[in-house]
Amino acid sequence: MIAQLNREYAKSFPKKILSRLYSYFFIEGRPATTKGRWFNPVTFAFLRTASKSKTIAESESPLFITGTGRSGSTILGMVLSAHKDVLFLNEAKAMWYLANPADDIIGSYASKEGRYIMYGKDLVNGCAKDVKGVYSRSLKFTGTRKIVDKYPEMLFRTDYLCEMFAKPRFIFLSRNAADTIASTTNWTVKHRIEASKEDWWGVEGRKWKLLVEQVVPQDEDLSNHVETVRGLTSESDKAAVEWIVSMNHGLKQILKYPDCVLRIRYEDLCENSNRELQRICDFAGLPTDEKMLAYGRQTIKKQNIHHHPKVHPVLAEAIKKVSHRLGYGSTPELISVME
Repeated sequence: MIAQLNREYAKSFPKKILSRLYSYFFIEGRPATTKGRWFNPVTFAFLRTASKSKTIAESESPLFITGTGRSGSTILGMVLSAHKDVLFLNEAKAMWYLANPADDIIGSYASKEGRYIMYGKDLVNGCAKDVKGVYSRSLKFTGTRKIVDKYPEMLFRTDYLCEMFAKPRFIFLSRNAADTIASTTNWTVKHRIEASKEDWWGVEGRKWKLLVEQVVPQDEDLSNHVETVRGLTSESDKAAVEWIVSMNHGLKQILKYPDCVLRIRYEDLCENSNRELQRICDFAGLPTDEKMLAYGRQTIKKQNIHHHPKVHPVLAEAIKKVSHRLGYGSTPELISVME
């Protein structure tokens, strides 16, 4: 399915097809875990040209969808892409890599290891101008006013992005531990490319290595268990670690940037998409779009996962604590993960 487009979307929003194809081919790039990487030179050539575009005011206030993968971020982004004023970018890692090679944490483009957590001091010369140039060119070309950039790991770069943009906004999307871990595990097993050693954790596990080395030592629940985490090998354990550190970091960002970060629960989005999508629109300064809201009601459905893999006892204890902070409590789903 190219650019996450399906028949229903194309039928409901024919004018949006060009925008999605534009983002897919010329902004997002094809990372190591996807097909069609032969097109990347064309994408890079376009990005280098677009980065020199004159910056417009609308490029200063992007909306980032952050959190952790397998939490509904793609479907949320696609629903928001239906908004008349929105241009949706689905993990535009090619653009971010060209602006700052340290952005690449999975090894799609860079030979050197990247930085999982980035601060204002990591903003290299010309980076902000290049990104805003691409944003500006894209908004003008598509006739839209708001960039919605879905990139879950940007959760760890809030400081970096607040230094880069005048008015960035962030959605911190959370989903309960059990379903997130199971979904991540299933995706990894299904999509692993054995010959080139590429999967959810990047090329030869680079993302996992950086997560353990750069993020886990700063996590309040796992910092005393770095060696234990480093020795984990099961996909469910790795997925649990990613969920724990991401959720803890997201909660910290809410406290640090209360006016810039909006938490959205996947479960609430599924239960009442109209209310949650309207909250997002109000937060991002977007007018109400009834057609987009109707598409959300039709499209966003809770995916029930019946098999929940077990995790290491250290992780199970951390999951209890983080779930409590998030307000999930000891749900039956969570208990099944820890048994």
